[in-house]
Amino acid sequence: MLTGPEATPAAALAAMAGARLAHIAAHGQHQTENPLFSTLELAGGPLMGYDVQELRTAPRTVVLSCCDLGLTDVRHGDEALGMPTALLAAGTATVVASVSRVADEAATEIMVAYHRAAVAGRPPAAALAEAVRGNQPPSFVCFGAG
Repeated sequence: MLTGPEATPAAALAAMAGARLAHIAAHGQHQTENPLFSTLELAGGPLMGYDVQELRTAPRTVVLSCCDLGLTDVRHGDEALGMPTALLAAGTATVVASVSRVADEAATEIMVAYHRAAVAGRPPAAALAEAVRGNQPPSFVCFGAG
């Protein structure tokens, strides 16, 4: 776990490399002008979408409990770009991310329910569906192999 000043982009990338699960709870911002400049705001500065390309072995599953980082923009040729796309392109099989702003209390409730369901053996998409049930509108989406 990285918190406070230890949560630098370099430390986050090192901790994510080869992990089965990476859960990032931070402020995030989707950049519509250039989605690969979408950022996770860490103590040591921003971790950008293009930074995840540095991962030698991407985490199997990444959970982004960060506002808006599940958003993607479709470019010419129907290519979707954003933080989920960058992670999937780096080799992550599944990304769970927020597509809207989420209050801290609601995000905590959903994330605890998601991880409980995942630990109980449910696949990521089913665990997320169970976790967001009753939360309107559902603010988290599962991308990839789910």
